Amino acid sequence: MALESADKTPRSRPMINSRFPAPPFWMTSLGLISACLAILLFATIMRSRMSHSPLPRVHFIQDMDNQVKVKTQHTSLVFPDGRGSRPKVIGTIARGQFQDDDHLYRGFTASWNEEKKVFDTTFLNGIPVTVDDALMTRGQIKFNTYCMPCHGYDGAGNGPVNLRAMTLAQNPKIGMSWVTPSNIHDETRIGRADGHIYNTVTNGIRNMGGYSASIPDVRDRWAVVAYVRALQLSHTGSTAKKELAVAK
Repeated sequence: MALESADKTPRSRPMINSRFPAPPFWMTSLGLISACLAILLFATIMRSRMSHSPLPRVHFIQDMDNQVKVKTQHTSLVFPDGRGSRPKVIGTIARGQFQDDDHLYRGFTASWNEEKKVFDTTFLNGIPVTVDDALMTRGQIKFNTYCMPCHGYDGAGNGPVNLRAMTLAQNPKIGMSWVTPSNIHDETRIGRADGHIYNTVTNGIRNMGGYSASIPDVRDRWAVVAYVRALQLSHTGSTAKKELAVAK
């Protein structure tokens, strides 16, 4: 009877130490398979990141970079003309850019001429900001930074860029042509309205490019206009011929 009872006693698992029994075979197998799958997944991800393929990458999380959208210069079936990039709506004004003062922001007024089908432009006289020592100093700094290289410190058109260009233009091997910068002291420039000079600083004229991006503040552009007038007064030696008009 003692032998029969001993045979019916369940056999205990082997001990891995004095406290814990060894895990069963199925648990060991599951752990090894899980570890292999984890290593395989990591290796697959690293291979995908390092390899090159003409196909787009797999996005497990569909972020905004993979959403349906119209990209720049792409076509679109939504609009009749098939263009994805839409033109600006006529008359739209960006927030904070409502420039309703023609004199301050443009230096001229424009009205539509129905008969000629063109805009009639009138440049305005007067400087629509307070002309004081601080403005003149600011105008001198901007003039010496952006205008002096071509027009020179005195505005006569003999800046270092012009002198260098004239030297290169005399070399027949280079074959370079150069248009001499304008002299701000001639009768034509002295006789122009202040708004005309402001428009030249902003948008450029003929071969001269505009400086609206380099001088974004309209008051700094008017400071350049004021300084140009001061140079003209210093050149003529008389304040009676041309005065700095300040718009009220």
